[in-house]
Amino acid sequence: MSASVLAPGACVQTTHGPVLGYSSRGVQVFKGLPYAGSPEDGGRWLRAGPPTRWQAPRGAYTYGPVCPSPQGLQDLAANEWVFLLPRGAHSAALEDCLRINLWAPGGPQGLDPGARRPVMLWLHGQGFMAGSSQDFLATEGENLARTQDIVVASINHRVGPLGHLHLGHRLGEAYADSGNAGMLDIVDALRWLRDNVASFGGDPGNVTVFGQSGGGFKLSVLLAMPQARGLFHRAIIQSGARLRVHSLDSACALADATLERLGLGDVAGPPLREALQRVPVPSLLQAAQDASAALAAAAHPDPGYRLPPLHYWMPVAGVPSLPGQPFDPQAPSCSSHVPLLVGTTLNEASPAMADPAAVNLSWTELPLRLQGELGALVQPAIDALRRIEPAARPVEVLSMLQGRRFRQSAVALCDLRCGPDDAPVFNYLFRWCTPQFEGRPGAFHTGELPFVFANAQLCAQTTGGGASALRLAERMSAAWASFARHGRPDHADLPPWPAYHRGERALMVFDDQCRVELDPDRALREVLPA
Repeated sequence: MSASVLAPGACVQTTHGPVLGYSSRGVQVFKGLPYAGSPEDGGRWLRAGPPTRWQAPRGAYTYGPVCPSPQGLQDLAANEWVFLLPRGAHSAALEDCLRINLWAPGGPQGLDPGARRPVMLWLHGQGFMAGSSQDFLATEGENLARTQDIVVASINHRVGPLGHLHLGHRLGEAYADSGNAGMLDIVDALRWLRDNVASFGGDPGNVTVFGQSGGGFKLSVLLAMPQARGLFHRAIIQSGARLRVHSLDSACALADATLERLGLGDVAGPPLREALQRVPVPSLLQAAQDASAALAAAAHPDPGYRLPPLHYWMPVAGVPSLPGQPFDPQAPSCSSHVPLLVGTTLNEASPAMADPAAVNLSWTELPLRLQGELGALVQPAIDALRRIEPAARPVEVLSMLQGRRFRQSAVALCDLRCGPDDAPVFNYLFRWCTPQFEGRPGAFHTGELPFVFANAQLCAQTTGGGASALRLAERMSAAWASFARHGRPDHADLPPWPAYHRGERALMVFDDQCRVELDPDRALREVLPA
């Protein structure tokens, strides 16, 4: 984006004051706007209040602060993943991080508040422990807004122990939802959009939430939160479908282990609350990291796909904001009216990235690499996958089996949400393999992001920037926008895409040649336990 295409942007009145963005090639851009107040000054783990009002126009030119999270000091110059996922903007890490960014179609004349365009809100990845809206260049919303004529938004919210330390059992009813503070931030961002997005040309009655990896996990949870009902109308879960989060027991265990490491294991009530408000952020993050590592060391090595590892920082079920588990034993009734688009990549795990020599893995060596997690099922699983992917090399079979939980969870969630009275569900598989690094990454986890955001050229480090990548980006971004606009991902440049049903389990394959396949996972699903 060169300086010559930038110009002063529109001044938009929001519910808390006027904001000034900038104009870039037919898109009005606003970054770093507060959608809620600061959780500092005694508000840790409580729901944030509204932003402080302002009178003079507020600049919205750059991304806002990000939630503090552990940042290891490493030399990443030779890291292939860092090359494949070019980084976005860097910002200060502050607890006061509840910020929203918007990209809205509109030229030098400004915005059209009556346009009523579809709105797409992006939830960032990196689990519930880290990340921000601006981490990756691939998720810049400008090209998606321009090419698909939609309003794109993304947010920062609380993560890690600042967003998910459950304290209800130690501090009482006022902190019953403390373990879901980061999820309530997302609800508050949706409320901000409801109240403000029309001023940016968006339709508050047509909001799609989409997220990848941890962002998809967040969306799996959001679908089960009663307070989110009516605030969004479609949902896209990319490589992040999950069925369960913490129970009260596991959330309490992780919280208590953290408090022990802070020297607060025997403190309760007001003294504990006051002490926790004073804990320096680095001390809190270190204690949380140590507690998580200790629980991980004592955990079963393979919890399966239904139950995420209980040392993870994530939301908690059984509290007012999340009364039950998201999708276990059943899909949440409060979102049965929301159409879903759910999918995964072919190579959610890419072992040849960390270990390039893995490309030479033999069929004899392959079972040894999987024995620890599959046990007696290792050979039946390999045989089943070879029937599904007869041309796959050993390293590719290893990749697909190591990343199987993503696909298992996606299929299970679709199965739970495709009843006769439910809104339609659509399923996809991204299997376009990057040419970078001799193709070793395959169709890797996060590899679809530049395509969804119409950023295949912007992120040529990821895609190679060739004609096939640009073509697929046109098809995928149009499918995502069509889903946001109509509740169906069909468009004229794709084969007919049937809705998902348990009988056929149809999915769209995104590759150089897009196509529909029926229940391609069946052989492996029959081998591996539910």
